[in-house]
Amino acid sequence: MMELHIFLKTQTEPVIYRGDRIDVLDFEMNGIKYKQIRYFRKGFSKSELVEDQGISKIVRKE
Repeated sequence: MMELHIFLKTQTEPVIYRGDRIDVLDFEMNGIKYKQIRYFRKGFSKSELVEDQGISKIVRKE
């Protein structure tokens, strides 16, 4: 099981994603840059967009 901790500039605690596999992709829409977080768990996947400028750091734990 993998974990991804995303620390946002507006929050003190990280947003934590857990899954069998986690992908972080660069994505741009309407001139705004995002990180697309795709996480796979038990054969299902979910995806979320996080605005790139709001992220202070990303820590991957395996």
